[in-house]
This record gives sequence, C-alpha cells and structure tokens, in this order.
Amino acid sequence: MDLSRNNIRMNKIVKSEVANFYVNHEDRITEADKPINNVVAWKDFVTLDNVSVRNGQVVINGTVSYEMLYYSDGSDMICGIENEIPFEENVKINGIDDNCNAQVKLVVISSSVKTVDEENYIYKTTIMAYITIEQLEDMEVVCGANKNNMMTRYAEIEGLSIIADKNDTFRINERISVPTGKPDIGKIVWKDIRIKNITTKMMDGVIHIGGELKVFIVYAPQDDMMPGQWIDTTLNFGGTVETTEAREDLVSYINTELHNVSADVEMNQDNETRDIFINALLKLNIKIYEEIRMDVLEDVYAPDVNLIPVTEEKKYERLLVKNESRTKNTIKLDIDESKGHILQICSSGADVKVEKIFISDNGLKAVGKIRAYVIYVSSDDTRPICHKWQEAEFEHRIDAEGISPEDKYYINWRIEQVNANMLSTQEVEIKAVIALETLVFKEEKKTFICDIKEEPIDMEKVNAAPVLKGYIVKSGDTLWKLAKENYTTIEKIMEINELTSEQIKKGDRLILIKSCQ
Repeated sequence: MDLSRNNIRMNKIVKSEVANFYVNHEDRITEADKPINNVVAWKDFVTLDNVSVRNGQVVINGTVSYEMLYYSDGSDMICGIENEIPFEENVKINGIDDNCNAQVKLVVISSSVKTVDEENYIYKTTIMAYITIEQLEDMEVVCGANKNNMMTRYAEIEGLSIIADKNDTFRINERISVPTGKPDIGKIVWKDIRIKNITTKMMDGVIHIGGELKVFIVYAPQDDMMPGQWIDTTLNFGGTVETTEAREDLVSYINTELHNVSADVEMNQDNETRDIFINALLKLNIKIYEEIRMDVLEDVYAPDVNLIPVTEEKKYERLLVKNESRTKNTIKLDIDESKGHILQICSSGADVKVEKIFISDNGLKAVGKIRAYVIYVSSDDTRPICHKWQEAEFEHRIDAEGISPEDKYYINWRIEQVNANMLSTQEVEIKAVIALETLVFKEEKKTFICDIKEEPIDMEKVNAAPVLKGYIVKSGDTLWKLAKENYTTIEKIMEINELTSEQIKKGDRLILIKSCQ
C-alpha cells in the first residue's frame, strides 16, 4: 500500500531556566587618566558573545562593558573611564544533551563600584541569564493512502512549522555634530547609546529594520578651563537584512541587541573636532514560522480486506498568540540636597529587569523592576554634573486566551520611551514605556496513523452479516461508522437512502446493504 507522508519541523522549547551569576573585576586607572576622587555615575551593559550546550551544561561566553564618570581631586573637570570584562559561565541544566540549542538573554541586575584608593577600584555586577532550551523535532504524518476499493477519512490539523532559526547582523553607522554654541571636543568621557525604538518587518527575501538611537555623550572640551559639556540627541537608522526565507505572510520573532558600540571624534570640513562617528552592531536572532493547515489520514477501511491502522500519539504546536503590548510606569526621583538643586536635566533613561514570568488569569504576567535615572547639572559649581537613580517594581499582564501550563512561550522586553520632567528643583518625574513582544505556542495532542496493516477479511463474519437490514440511527452514529461496520460505503448508503449530505441524527431510519459477499 502506498502511503503519502508530510513532515512538520518544530523547534520545541524543552525547558526555560533563570540563573544568576557574578562578575567581579579589580582594576586601576591608566597613566593618562586622572586620579579618582568622587564617582558620579557608572553604567554597564552585558552582551552575549557565544552560547553552546556541552555535557549537560549551557556554556555562556559574554562581555560586561562598563563606564565610570567621576571627578578628580581639586578639579571641576569631569573625567571618565571605560573597560570590558570577558567572562564564561557554565549553567548546569538537567535533562539536556548536546543536540539541544540554547537561547540566552543576559541582563545586569545590580552593580557597584568601590574605590580602593585614587588609582584602584573594584567593579562588581550580578547578571541574570534567561535560558531557553530548544530542540528541533520532525513530526512525520500520513496524509494519504492509495489502494483499490479503500475508503479514507481525514482530519484537518493546524500546526506551526519553523522555516528558519538563524543569527545575522546589521551595521549602524551614523554621524552627529556638536551643536552651535558648544566648544570643540577634547575627549569623550561618557557615552550612553541605546536603542530607543525599533521595528522589523518581513518582506519577500528581506527584513526591513528601522529605529531610533538615543545618544547621550559627555565630553571634556579642548580648552581645559571650560566645564564638561554634553550632547543629548536621537538618531534615526534603517535598512534591510537579506533573508531568503522571509515572506510577508510568515510569522516572525526577531530579537535585537546592540553590540560593539563606539563613538569616535572626527574632524569636520573645517578641521575642527566637532563631529562624532557612531558605530554599532545590531545582532539579530531571527525565527521564522509558517502556519500550516494539513489534512491527515484519520481512519481507513475496505469492504474486501481487513485494514488495521497502526497509530501513535504525537504532540505538535500551533500558534496561540503573537502580540506586542506596552505598559506605562511613572517613577519619582528625590534629589540629594547635599549636591545642590537641579539647574538643568542633561539626560534621562531607564532599564527594565523582568524577574519572573508565569501563567495567570488566562494570560501571562511579567513581574520585575524598572531602574530610572537622570543626569543633571546642579547648583554646586565644584561638582556640577550629578546623577540620581531610583528603582521601582512593576507588573504587566499579557493576554493569551486559552493558555495552559503545558504551553510554551517567548517574551522579549525593552524600554521604548523615557521622558523626564522637573516637578521642582529637588524632584524629577520619569515616565517610561516598556514594550513586551510575546509569542505563545499551544501544545496539541493527537493520535496519528503511522502505518496500515493488511489482513485477510474474516469471511465467516462477513457471511454472517445480513445482506440488507433496516437501521434506526443512534446517538454518536456517523455514516463512516455505519459503512465500516456493515461492509459497505458511505456513497452507497447515501444513494440507497437518497441522502443529500452525510449529516444524520438520532432516530433517522436507514437501509443498509452489504457490499462484500
């Protein structure tokens, strides 16, 4: 017997784990840097360089990049240092093997800088790793059978097949100039460059990328007698990434992370150091899925041969939810009076840390913290540039009607918009919008035919069955069931009883004539 088969390729989420680990680093300033007297602020960003699964462990290689803004003793000139710390962390996860794939999202949970003396300091950070273990699985299903005089019944299934799971990059190259009225750049001492907004859209063969970069730069002017200056602006960027598997009608889930960010001072056309070249690498993890509807063979029989379906219960996935939701949060920062009052806000921002995600009330709930900050000019002339941050808890519910504990999901989050307003010279209100992109897979179970055995028909049983009989339809009866039990076909039952459809109901009277003698 010829059986036709189709394959559904799934990238199943096997496990989701969260792990914390620590990166500590003791360092000293270079000879070119001024001694550290008063630390104003520090910021850090962790990037994933490589991840692999070996011997039941997820091996995470990454880099913590940090910057420190400070004042030196006896000087009102702002200074800055930056550094990178490579690390490797092994996370043991039970029940995984080398055939699994790991997706990892890294977030700095907390960090601190402690000065040992004017030249030495200790940097410590706690990193949270959100680990998703995936495994490719091919599910083969029987979609048809070919044999003379055989009756077939089909069932339609809705599934999700992965088309692509790949990494790619998009280069961002932009240029900004020092605004008129500000002095030439001597040295950049602090840069905070991050994605403000980003959109991705699949078209045939390409993925369109568009977004905004928030750029905040503090620099020391060429004239040593001038105070520190800053630039706070937004840059638009966009372009395409060639992706042969991309189509507009497919489902995509694209994660983006900014890596290798640099800001280099360059001469303008007038040979003045007033241009800054921004260079960054946008890393993309691209998952592309196709929603499929497929007829699978559900049952077979033949009046003249005994067909025995061999079945197996299998699990597959369909798309339950794909959405992007947002939540607005407001945080108030009280300024330290000992540092003077606020004269001007230089820049503001926020970071989000999702600490827990769980299924609740027919949806998903994300719980975590927002860390909002502001850099401002104070009334203290000796230390004019100051920094203040505040952390607040948040939670957000994501609609996912029909979700159950067995279902799996991806969630990606980012800060999308931040606005700061001075309520007074001692208080700042920061409003932040968190965007959460969600993809939920519904797990389905079904008994599938994987093979069909043929055995001789029991002629004694066939001969014992009446050639013709009257029958009153019972609850649960179908024409398929009656035809199979009475060695006939649906078509013949409909023809003899002059039925216009296969729909029958309890109490209907039918004539059944055996087709096999």
